[in-house]
Amino acid sequence: MKNLTGKVAVVTGASAGIGRSIALALAAEGCRVVLISRRQEELDKLALEIHSQGGQAIAIAADFGKSDKVREAIADIERTVAPIDILVNNVGAGTFKPLHLTSVEECDQAIQLPFVAAMTATHAVVTGMVQRKTGHIVNMTSPAGIFPLPFMVPYTAARHAMVGLSHALYEELHSYGIGVSLICPSQVDTGYFANNDADISWYPKISSVFPILKPEDVAEAVVDAIKNNHREVILPQMLKAFIGTFRKTPRLSVHLLSMFGLWGPSKSGAV
Repeated sequence: MKNLTGKVAVVTGASAGIGRSIALALAAEGCRVVLISRRQEELDKLALEIHSQGGQAIAIAADFGKSDKVREAIADIERTVAPIDILVNNVGAGTFKPLHLTSVEECDQAIQLPFVAAMTATHAVVTGMVQRKTGHIVNMTSPAGIFPLPFMVPYTAARHAMVGLSHALYEELHSYGIGVSLICPSQVDTGYFANNDADISWYPKISSVFPILKPEDVAEAVVDAIKNNHREVILPQMLKAFIGTFRKTPRLSVHLLSMFGLWGPSKSGAV
């Protein structure tokens, strides 16, 4: 089991939700946490909270929707703070509606956040990790990265890409002593839909089958994955079992879900 005390951990999308909880959990483990998000004010509040609990945190506002800003942020951290030991690729965006109703800009954002941002950040840190023969990269996905969920095609494609990125990185980097973990939680109560006034009409009905997690549940899983070098973590157990079945019989699984009305959108009038 790894000791995380003193490790420099970068958490993207750290100002709220899952990222915020991951940052707090890593700080509690003794990490020097670098908080990245577009919202400087929220990051500063979180940094103060971590400091008040005896932890260490630095807040850096950066727009990970732009690859050059990702590279600049990583370079600044390694130049002014220290080499990065842990990278948590958590930043993301979602668009939940049919592709023909989705704008080009929404498609671009759904791919940029998380996938392009994660690839760019990983590329920026991996050379140093390989040279030092140590480090850990955490990639966040969702069930959309496993299931071919309709009515959210750009989001589904990006989350599938996160799965491929993480598994391929694991195969490439584990011989260098670098850990790579994929974290796949079911729906998490982050307040995303309420805070963003998002339309959930097209959100997949299957999501209602699995328990809604708290951000703290996911953060605990992330810390455990880093400390114990887990390749893939799916939570809760019910989702893990379902994904195991789906991977063995994907077409049959989709057929059965369709029969029970779980493959369509949340609101029947959406179609």
